[in-house]
Amino acid sequence: MKVAILCQQGVMASALTGIIDVLNVANLVMKTTFYQWQIVSLGDECIVSSQGLSFNVDCTLNELNHFDVLIIIGSQYQGDKRLWQECRTISSYAPLLSKKLKGISAPTLVAGCCGVAYAAALGLLDKQRITASWWLEAFFNRYFPELNLDTSPIYLCDQKLYTAGAAHSYMYVMLALIKQQIGEGIAQQVVSWLAIPEPQLRQTAFMISSALDSHKDTAVQAVQTHIKAQLKTNFTLNELAKIACVSGRTLIRRFKSAIGMTPFDYIRLLRLEKTKEQLIYSNKHFADIATSVGYQDPQALSKQFKRHFGKSVSAFREQFD
Repeated sequence: MKVAILCQQGVMASALTGIIDVLNVANLVMKTTFYQWQIVSLGDECIVSSQGLSFNVDCTLNELNHFDVLIIIGSQYQGDKRLWQECRTISSYAPLLSKKLKGISAPTLVAGCCGVAYAAALGLLDKQRITASWWLEAFFNRYFPELNLDTSPIYLCDQKLYTAGAAHSYMYVMLALIKQQIGEGIAQQVVSWLAIPEPQLRQTAFMISSALDSHKDTAVQAVQTHIKAQLKTNFTLNELAKIACVSGRTLIRRFKSAIGMTPFDYIRLLRLEKTKEQLIYSNKHFADIATSVGYQDPQALSKQFKRHFGKSVSAFREQFD
């Protein structure tokens, strides 16, 4: 099984080497060279990672011959503007890659994190359901609104298309690939040899509100500031819209464009973050925590907490006792 690992400058080193580690261990478990891989660049002889590590490439995209699996690894995320510039650059290679793919019968595509955006720019994503890093929701809404994106799962498999969230999600998407191509037994042995933990089912457990503050929409920023200062308040859409000097419908649209979620999704995230913080750093009764973050019904907060973090309030608190 020939695997082409396509990288750009600024690649996440741990994702590149980690993918190779998983493939190598699969070979060791099987006691045969089932997977053969090449590091492929767009045109450079050497790839320098975001951490400054240098990797010699095996070939350029132009030199690449037959492959069965194409893995597209993203560079380190440096904001939507930079990512869009990278997408525009890589899109010029779409005709070349299309030519390479013509001679291949149903190739498998794997992409994770910013690599999913690169795959979109290369025209490789169609109507299949895909995922990507949760903080890229607004980016895809803006630049690739036609795609069937769901940023909740850690990874998704749709036929021969495998997509994943942030860089270290590569472990789970590669295990899914091995399971499909070789079998559950080999995949579980790889898990054992690499001590890969059970994945969270949803990316929501990793969301942090501070990552949603770097946009340029001043109206949305004003509402975000107000929400943070008055988190206990029972907000209404009309009140929030007045702060932004826009209609309620426009505020929802602006929020989705700026941060990839509605104002009330954002409020819920802030309240859940605050709840998590107090569960870790205080001994408050849960009912008091609920009141302090704006929930009149502790049971409703408890259900939201378990859905978001994948653990009950009691189980979460126990791990920090």
